[in-house]
Order: sequence, then structure tokens, then C-alpha cells
Amino acid sequence: MSNKQIRTISRYLHIIVGIMLILFIYIPELANNTLYSNIVQFVAIPVVGFSGILMWQQARIMKLFRKRSA
Repeated sequence: MSNKQIRTISRYLHIIVGIMLILFIYIPELANNTLYSNIVQFVAIPVVGFSGILMWQQARIMKLFRKRSA
């Protein structure tokens, strides 16, 4: 997988899950739904954090993976 593909996938994932977080904050009916609340707390927030760090430090992370595979 090329760096461009990784960047594109993580960017779209970050945007989509970010929209889920925005909906959770601004629509009170979703905040009261326990299933959606649990999904946001245990899936969406870590995914946004991980994808943000991946986009921010992609070069350093790819360098680490190349060193380990060699």
C-alpha cells in the first residue's frame, strides 16, 4: 500500500468518524441513545485519535515499519 493510499484512507476515516462525533455533540437524542453513546466512546474517539496521529506522524511511523521488516 502506498503512502498516498494510506493518507487518503486515514483522512476519509478521520472525517467520517469526526462527523459521528459532531452529531453526538449537537444532537441530544443521539447522546441519550446508549448504543450510539458506547460506539462513540469506545470506537469513534480512539479511531479519531489514531487516525490523527497517523496523518501527523506518517513519515516517522512508516520509517519504523520499514526498519522492522528489514
